[in-house]
Amino acid sequence: MANTRRITEVLQQIGYEPQEGKTIVVSYAPENLSDAIRKIFILNNFYALSFCKEQLVLIPYRHFWADVKKEVTLELPYSSVVGVEVRETGINYRIDIKLEDEVIALSAQQAELSALRNSGMYSLEDWSGTNNWHKNNLKGTLKALKALGCA
Repeated sequence: MANTRRITEVLQQIGYEPQEGKTIVVSYAPENLSDAIRKIFILNNFYALSFCKEQLVLIPYRHFWADVKKEVTLELPYSSVVGVEVRETGINYRIDIKLEDEVIALSAQQAELSALRNSGMYSLEDWSGTNNWHKNNLKGTLKALKALGCA
């Protein structure tokens, strides 16, 4: 189980300094409706998106046991981000991180249903099944992402 302590521990082990309360569960955003449907029925890849001292870091989840791997899928120095757009898309948020020559499109499940969805399962703080850090961190992390795009 990847609780807050585990995410922090893994990030520190691979050389990052995570910021407290600024990690959420994301996946890459679907390209179209067919891709969105495919991701519902076929295994979707999830990641922990973390604000660290000097960069945004994406670390992948293992498909079983809801634990993170000790590897980095994507590292974006804050200085490389030229804009961030966050908008509601159904029961998710779409996060477009704009770089000079590309856009990284991510999707984050909304907090209200997270206990019933993958984001809740992947972010349990304990075995109660109701306390998940994705839900607790979502509002502040989305606000920080929007501010990053304005800096």
